[in-house]
Amino acid sequence: MRLVLAGLDADTRGRGAEATSSYQRALQVDPNNPYAWLALARQEVFEGDPDRGLSHLDKAQALLGTDERAAAHLAGIRGAGLVAIGKRPLGEPFLREARELAPDAWADGKLDASELR
Repeated sequence: MRLVLAGLDADTRGRGAEATSSYQRALQVDPNNPYAWLALARQEVFEGDPDRGLSHLDKAQALLGTDERAAAHLAGIRGAGLVAIGKRPLGEPFLREARELAPDAWADGKLDASELR
């Protein structure tokens, strides 16, 4: 978790490459770390390759299962990723769900690294 938190801190400061490196190192240490996959998914969907982000999100979701604390972020990141790849009608219900579950974090339709922390 230390590497994931360091990545989120770097991400918050706008140091994307450093953040990616921290997330990837966390996954080298533990490839089943759902929070590293979730952080990497967030970064890719909002700042990189949304298709790759959705793939990372699938891994996070498989590892998190029905973790209620992560439900809003899983839904929101999925919705944002679908919108980013041109599938707005599929993405909007996920974004609505995220806003309902975590209105403070998802009111703007985006999840900043600091909000994932």
